[in-house]
Amino acid sequence: MIMLRIISTLFFILALANLSLPVSSAKPARIKLYGEIDELSYVCSGAGIKLQGKNLPAKIGKISPGSAAAYSGAREGDKVLNAQVTDNTVVLTIDRKGKIYQAEIATNVKGLKTQFERRKIPFTFGDSPFDEQLKTLSECHIVILLDRSLSMADSHAGVPGDISKWMWCKQQIDNLFLATDRVLDNGFDLVLFNNTYQTRNRVTLWDLRSIFDHIQPEGTRKNISAPLQEVFHEYFRISKKDSKPWVILVLTDGIENAGQPLQEVLIEESKKLNKPKEVIVTFLQVGESIIAEELFDDLDHNLVAKGARHHLVNYKPFSEVRNKGILWELLNSVSESLQAKAKAQ
Repeated sequence: MIMLRIISTLFFILALANLSLPVSSAKPARIKLYGEIDELSYVCSGAGIKLQGKNLPAKIGKISPGSAAAYSGAREGDKVLNAQVTDNTVVLTIDRKGKIYQAEIATNVKGLKTQFERRKIPFTFGDSPFDEQLKTLSECHIVILLDRSLSMADSHAGVPGDISKWMWCKQQIDNLFLATDRVLDNGFDLVLFNNTYQTRNRVTLWDLRSIFDHIQPEGTRKNISAPLQEVFHEYFRISKKDSKPWVILVLTDGIENAGQPLQEVLIEESKKLNKPKEVIVTFLQVGESIIAEELFDDLDHNLVAKGARHHLVNYKPFSEVRNKGILWELLNSVSESLQAKAKAQ
């Protein structure tokens, strides 16, 4: 039996072959399709899935890259045989190479959270190729530094769909949380920064929605160095010989850092590290900027030559980040960290 879970900003798909979720007392109704724009297609679209055709059965024709569905058990080519709805859910019957599965789609986020907490449903990713990789996330402490300065509101920086850099980050982080919600019980640490910074520890999916509802880009100056130093200080404060490695993702356009030079901060902090890769800092550039490219590329390739004890910085240009998504980059950083830890033991 597999569990199939497709999740998006507003719609979570939890697919179970045995339908272990409680069944609503409301009588389900068969969805009727009306042309190409219909209720079922709208729900699936929200999860990053596009159905082919105007009638059921209909194949899943496309799964959007970077969407939560891309990291779930759903597959392009799966055939949706029929659909039933209640007030809060849609149940899809899916044919995959002759095997039949049912996926219950919760359309009420608040209701789904209550369901999860009440039943303590074990989470799996079915036959997703990311299964084993996603499980490794729990072996690291993960911190996300997110630039919220005014430059992140720019919508003409090479971001797909010409949305703002901030909105792109919001979508990516939302998808990241959705894809890892049941793997990381304690969530991530999230640090929002412009010229100052605010730290939220153990942020979960539910906390994230509230944060983004109340925060927008503001402030013409940004200080990347101060929050980064604080994260290192916290690591050294609580770390032990057997502690988890830390993976720090920094999402920023890299424009006009007003704090202490990043090079100085990273060299200073690297000298306190006992082992390579016990802390990895990955700069994920958001938007196109030659200045940012030169800054982060230098930190990636030249830091040790300039005095750092260990190589601790990775840099990913926006051309890669926008195509692969931040979950992919996080998985790579975690893998690198765990390999180094195993080698040192």
